[in-house]
Amino acid sequence: MQDIYGYQFKLHKINDVAEIPQHFDGTVVFVTQSAFDKALNTSENIDVTVNIHPLCGSVMLIHHPTIDNIISDVQHVRRRETIAMTPVNCLNVLNEIVNKSSLSPESLAIEKPEKDKQTVIDCIKENTGSDLMPLIASSGLSIQYAMMMGLVENALKHYPNKAIKIILPPNCYGGTNDQSRRIADLIPNVGIVDMLVDGGQNLVSSLDAALTSVADADGVSLVLAEIPTNPRVEVPDMVKLGEILSRKRFTLENELAVEPFFMVDQTFCPNVKLLEQESELSDVKTISFASGSKFPSGGRCIAGYCAANNIAKELLALISSHLVLSDNVANTHQLRTLAENMPSMLDRIKQAYKNTRELVNHIQALLPQSKIYFVSDEIAQQGFMPSVFSLDLPTTGETNQQRSENQRLLNIKLIEFMIKAHPKDCKNCVSYGQLKGSYWTIPATSTQGTTKESDKDYVVRVALSPDVGVALLSQSLTQFCLDNQL
Repeated sequence: MQDIYGYQFKLHKINDVAEIPQHFDGTVVFVTQSAFDKALNTSENIDVTVNIHPLCGSVMLIHHPTIDNIISDVQHVRRRETIAMTPVNCLNVLNEIVNKSSLSPESLAIEKPEKDKQTVIDCIKENTGSDLMPLIASSGLSIQYAMMMGLVENALKHYPNKAIKIILPPNCYGGTNDQSRRIADLIPNVGIVDMLVDGGQNLVSSLDAALTSVADADGVSLVLAEIPTNPRVEVPDMVKLGEILSRKRFTLENELAVEPFFMVDQTFCPNVKLLEQESELSDVKTISFASGSKFPSGGRCIAGYCAANNIAKELLALISSHLVLSDNVANTHQLRTLAENMPSMLDRIKQAYKNTRELVNHIQALLPQSKIYFVSDEIAQQGFMPSVFSLDLPTTGETNQQRSENQRLLNIKLIEFMIKAHPKDCKNCVSYGQLKGSYWTIPATSTQGTTKESDKDYVVRVALSPDVGVALLSQSLTQFCLDNQL
């Protein structure tokens, strides 16, 4: 906590809040375990109270809201958990707060949890191509945070005098962006290198330039990329990507540079075996991770997981230690949910892709002048079969600014139209991989929430499930175009 994360703190065990000193040069965090249906025993000398629930997490009460950045600082470590609580836990705690029931470990017990865990492990191995034991976390962001901190600790341990550079796309998922940049703010010799991957930029060439710049400075590269990219659903040339990552580089002093570490977000295509020995990445230390809230669980829980290829085997123990430290290991309910849904994931991916291709083909025929971001048939044959695409509707205006603003408004109008026309089949949601329906959002206002404004995308992002009425959606899209004279 002190050497790797850089936190400065002192621990004091007390029997009563009256023991807390009146004046302390710092922040006083009172940690307790009180019943959730009772008032907290507080004191004006306390800045923050953390009340730990024995089963379902904790509640943080900020007594002095003038404390700088405390909410964003806490979300840096527990971002997803402060946004989305597992529904069954949420209901149980709400009942406990109003004194309707009291939870016990037995009340939440699940039969044969080890069997559920083994089912999930087997599915992850099958889907990623890794033979190693994967790690399963309470959320996708939790596993990503543990991965990044594990790789940072590894770099600090083995290359103590070298700068550590996290290379990532500036327009990637907002949670990824936020966690990466906060780690760089937290740890002195960690920095960020932007890697442009969308909008005409090429991931491979951008990565090549970034790796060369870090090697020149004799640094350590921790690369994080989304494949396919979000939100423009682009897949790089995997052969070239493997070559760029495994190429030997030299410092300006002509010494051999540290080989890069590669973290790949496979959430859009968790079925592609990037970790198998036959993969283009087999000579690169690669950690693959995915949000289990998408296809793995069908949207029924917020778990996440990661796996490694053989050459990165030694990194898993470090990642696990950070996962355990932050108490972000998946719980039994999440494992049960994954075990129920992961065995059918590959079939659901194929059907959802088929639905998405059908809708994309309809839009291309309906609006040939629109810009659709989706994989080609050739890419799909390689196994990359996302069921999400992005769309820019045709626009008008005399200046670039007018055209851009009109396009933004029209994109939003389309989403509102589809949701109003089909409230049960179209949701204004950022998610992906659900069991039913379709999901419509503007990345700039959702998944890219913490991304810099200049890097945001105001395209329409649409995700289709394996169970959705494509003909119905196509009919409504046609009507929208007629109504708006597109």
